[in-house]
Amino acid sequence: MWMKLKLHCFPPQSIAISSMRYIFSLLSIILILWTRTVSAEEALVLSLSQAMQMAVSNHAQSAIARSLIDESLANQHYQRASLLPNLSLSAYQTRQTVNLRAQGFALPSFPVQIGPFNSFASSVNLSQKVFDLSLWNNLKAAEWLTKETQLKAEATFQQVAANAAYAYITALRAREELSTTKANLDLAQALEKLTLDQKKQGISTGVDVVRAQTQTTQFQYDLRSAQSFLDDSITKLKRSLGVSMDTPVVQTDTLKELNQPLPVLLQSREEAKRSRPELLASQALVNARESNLAAKQDAYLPSVEVKGAVGPSGVTPIVNDYHVFSGGVFLSMPIWNGGATNAEENAAFSELHQAKLQLTDTEAQVDEDVRLAYNALQTTQDELIHAKTNLQLALKLMDQASDRYKNGVADHLEVVNAQSILAQARSQLDNALASQHIAWINFDLARGHINVVNNDKGNQNHE
Repeated sequence: MWMKLKLHCFPPQSIAISSMRYIFSLLSIILILWTRTVSAEEALVLSLSQAMQMAVSNHAQSAIARSLIDESLANQHYQRASLLPNLSLSAYQTRQTVNLRAQGFALPSFPVQIGPFNSFASSVNLSQKVFDLSLWNNLKAAEWLTKETQLKAEATFQQVAANAAYAYITALRAREELSTTKANLDLAQALEKLTLDQKKQGISTGVDVVRAQTQTTQFQYDLRSAQSFLDDSITKLKRSLGVSMDTPVVQTDTLKELNQPLPVLLQSREEAKRSRPELLASQALVNARESNLAAKQDAYLPSVEVKGAVGPSGVTPIVNDYHVFSGGVFLSMPIWNGGATNAEENAAFSELHQAKLQLTDTEAQVDEDVRLAYNALQTTQDELIHAKTNLQLALKLMDQASDRYKNGVADHLEVVNAQSILAQARSQLDNALASQHIAWINFDLARGHINVVNNDKGNQNHE
């Protein structure tokens, strides 16, 4: 009975359908996995200059700098609007009553209240500032502030590009360190094998074997650390580029020696004065503060404005409708406003003084940056020369120690010491090459010579 029930619940057709559903589900899973594999992000192949440009385009700090330019441009347009013609349209239709006694008319022959009556008027109004030095200087101040914001944005772009370059060079340094560590491990494994062979021949001792194995283990540990350093460096590089952490990055440049002539320090300092965006921005701020102070001082002067209006007036738009107009020249001159203008003038003077102090400090900072970057560049040039010489000597020492050990002239300790010296020399050369690249980046940044294509005009597409 149970078997009949079982067969009734699962006929052959049902089993076939279930199998088809299983196959369909399996194919769906395979299709999803294949689609994800195909749609995975393609590798990002970048040179150093491309990485710097991408960072400027993608990084949040660059976007914020462009947004600040938009804000400054909007303020500049706002200040300019006060000097342009102002055109407006006005209209009204009223129905009202008037209490004559409330207006001062209490004659017996006059009614107390008149109305209700209608009143209509419509006009096109035009006003134009003819003379107002305060507004003109406010506009000049806004223009200088926009210039300052654009120069600050340029400084931000250069710093973002330099940070990306640092990350790029650090990643190259990590790759070289990984390659160097692999070479050290290969050498340690070869020496370990040689030591085991010589122990079998009775030339080496068990202590030599343990020492060789210790060296191999140490370089295996260094290899794992080098791989971790490379992974961390690539992660930081992606962050500096402003790309997804899942995007593979392929670096096309290599960590090679830069054979560039060392510039003259005095000439570099003069170039920094002309090119450093931070210094130029400080000067623009001083100009803006001077214009702002002039605007506050000009607030004591009279201003002249032309106003005019034209349009229909009547009881309603169609009853007693007559066209009327008005126009005239208006002179305005402040006499006393409780000392507000004087207070604004004092505040503007203080802001100008602060801007000049900031300019002086920025000049000193730029000079210090160039001098420090120049000294670091000289140091890295010398370090690279010594590192190359040291590596050549270490390789020669390693060859001699290996030959002496193979011929039974020296013990294994001499080989281990030579091996450690060689590993240190390789690492020193990698560090010297990376330091040279970073020193040049710092020197270009100190002079304001990091050139990147940027949108320093602002986006102006807020919708």
